Amino acid sequence: MSKQDKRKLLIDAAYNVFVKKGYLNASIKDIANEANITTGLVHYYFKNKEELLLSVQQEVQTYYQRKYDGHPGDSVSLEEVLHEIKTRAERNPDWYRWRYEIYSLGIKDKGGHLEKQVESILKDGRKSLSEPMQHIVGNSQDAYALSSILLACFDGLALQKIVDDQFDIDQPYRLLTELLELYINKSDSD
Repeated sequence: MSKQDKRKLLIDAAYNVFVKKGYLNASIKDIANEANITTGLVHYYFKNKEELLLSVQQEVQTYYQRKYDGHPGDSVSLEEVLHEIKTRAERNPDWYRWRYEIYSLGIKDKGGHLEKQVESILKDGRKSLSEPMQHIVGNSQDAYALSSILLACFDGLALQKIVDDQFDIDQPYRLLTELLELYINKSDSD
């Protein structure tokens, strides 16, 4: 196994452990066990748990950025975007669990690396949403503001779905779609 493969194995193992146990409750030993390697090898690739956490976050960000590379903003419909984001909470709740974990850590790390990481996650999220929204609403400031609102809705609705299996996530997304369409139609007529 190459160095790059071992590093990726450790990042994947850390992701799984952090999602299951939380960052603060996870140990390097837990991560080594998940990867089926020695703790010494973890320290060979990562100087500490925080470096590993930041590497996991970079991997998660890169995955979703790659997923949308090559998709011009105007080639994907609003319904397709909303559907894909809604289904993440159902198909990949661990992605949101990870997201909430990093948010929690960043809020507690005032002025530190993790707070800056959360700031970057949110800025990237707003940017990735505002680019296609600008094609729809036309105004870059409104698109950016709207992307901020949407990001809050997505995170909040996913949280409700993850903690409450009975929560019907479809109805709020239908209403959100209707509200966006009303806003877009209003913007078009102004």
